[in-house]
Amino acid sequence: MGEAMPSRVPILVAVLVSFLLSFPGCGGGSSPVPPQRVSVGIVISPTHATVPAGSTQFFFASVTGTTNLAVTWQVNGVTGGNATLGTISASGVYTAPNTVPNPPAATVRAISQADATKTASASVTITIAVSVSPLSVILNVGGTQQQFDAVVTGTGNTGVDWTVNGFSPGDPNTTFGTITASGLYSSPNSIPNPPNFQVTATSQADPTQASGARVVIEAGGPGVNQAAQTAPIKLGTSGGNAKDSSAGFCCSGTLGALVTRGGVDFILSNNHVLARSDQAIAGEPITQPGLVDNSCTPATPVANFTQKVKLKNNPNNIAPADAALAQVISGEVDPTGAILQLGAVTGGLAQPAPPASTIVAPAIGMQVAKSGRTTGLTCDLIEATNVTVQVRYENTCGSKTTFLVTYDNQVEIASGTFSAAGDSGSLIVNALTAEPVALLFAGDNTSTIANPIQAVLAALPDPQHPTVFPTFVGGAKHPVSGCTGTFNGSSGVNASTSMAGTVTRVADEEIDRAANAKRNHVAALMADPAIIGVGVGAGDTPGEAAIIVFADETKSHRPVPATLDGVKTKVRKVEPFHAFELPYCSAQPRSISLR
Repeated sequence: MGEAMPSRVPILVAVLVSFLLSFPGCGGGSSPVPPQRVSVGIVISPTHATVPAGSTQFFFASVTGTTNLAVTWQVNGVTGGNATLGTISASGVYTAPNTVPNPPAATVRAISQADATKTASASVTITIAVSVSPLSVILNVGGTQQQFDAVVTGTGNTGVDWTVNGFSPGDPNTTFGTITASGLYSSPNSIPNPPNFQVTATSQADPTQASGARVVIEAGGPGVNQAAQTAPIKLGTSGGNAKDSSAGFCCSGTLGALVTRGGVDFILSNNHVLARSDQAIAGEPITQPGLVDNSCTPATPVANFTQKVKLKNNPNNIAPADAALAQVISGEVDPTGAILQLGAVTGGLAQPAPPASTIVAPAIGMQVAKSGRTTGLTCDLIEATNVTVQVRYENTCGSKTTFLVTYDNQVEIASGTFSAAGDSGSLIVNALTAEPVALLFAGDNTSTIANPIQAVLAALPDPQHPTVFPTFVGGAKHPVSGCTGTFNGSSGVNASTSMAGTVTRVADEEIDRAANAKRNHVAALMADPAIIGVGVGAGDTPGEAAIIVFADETKSHRPVPATLDGVKTKVRKVEPFHAFELPYCSAQPRSISLR
């Protein structure tokens, strides 16, 4: 028995192993599965880049399938690159060569250090680099000069060709000023439209490469309109109701013009500037500058609120105008009615001058100007008249609650530079004669809305003598010198072809035809909540009028027929029109809002 035991041990071990392998987890019943090998992957970003000579571009390599995320960077097969085609750092920063190679291309490759068979590549185009200095300037009219310099890298040919808003040296069109072959720029004699544009340097070695500088032309700038003045003040200036503050906000606008009625002088501006959107009571002080330009603290009173045209509760829910009067305090306002920047240009600065004492009706294509608190003196063209429009107002300064007012027969100027928040109350005049045309009161980022001046004056009769209306304190007709060169000296309502967004003359009978069609359909069109205005403007065919439909870009509108009573329609997407009451910065303890 004792000698037989050892011979049984191998058998027992084999049985035990077989028994253990029969249980799950011990490989029972099936052959062991070898672990699967995960493949390494690599992706590069970006896959193409255009890099000016001497400039840098960051490339990123993403490695998957391994814990080793390191890569080796190459340029055209050379680790780290070289001076001819560019270098690349271990972190993927590619630096283009200082001279553009021939051909002007390179390949950046990332190689996985975990698996050198895995690579990803990106193509690089190396270009000439052009830089211009200074990058931005603000210049006055009248030949003010600025030397621009251009630096070209990546080529031995460092020459550039200069242009001003697309016009080359020697071009007869000088609307935007002139520039010499060496980059010496001279401003035009009047504010162009638009007043901001670009001076560009284009590489002579590679005309596809260029760089530009922003130029803004003014005739004194809005700082003139925002500054505090000593009595007697000129108009077109910052101002408003001394009580126009609420819930931590203060508001202001523009004191527009001087009018007289029954031997008494008044400042003319908007209801929402002088009368706090229907809420002011007679006698409230009107100050210059406005609260927004005096740290929300009332400045010197120059007039007292007197009369308003109601915004709310009007017959047929249509307001005649957004207008109000404030009786002048003796000695506080220039008795000539002078408006800032409305006169002759001297030394690059537009001088104050009264408007003409006579008024003129607005017309499509009319060349107009205004001097206001926020954008100073600006020049443009009337695009639409006979406009029925809805305008949104704040209940009080800075209020989040609003109300809508509908107006009829309004004026629209299609421009993103003609006015901005704070210009409400500005007098719009004919740029060639300085005759009052309209009173600015609302808009959006691409449009200005104004009351025709006839409607403004007609809505402000003397309460004691209803047949007595205001008239403008002014003088003879004269051009607005800071603007008239913009139109190349044209007259009437003919627009110059040099104007951006030219509006051509439309015959009176054609306007009447479109106005009649607009009247027939305006109610149906504006029954759509997304339609906020309908007016008459120039059509796409010269001499033809069209019905302009203003659609709220934040909403979907129903389809607008291509023609209405045989008159073509044009749909313009706009923001909701508002009375220019936009908060623009904080001032402790109040915030500031512009009317």
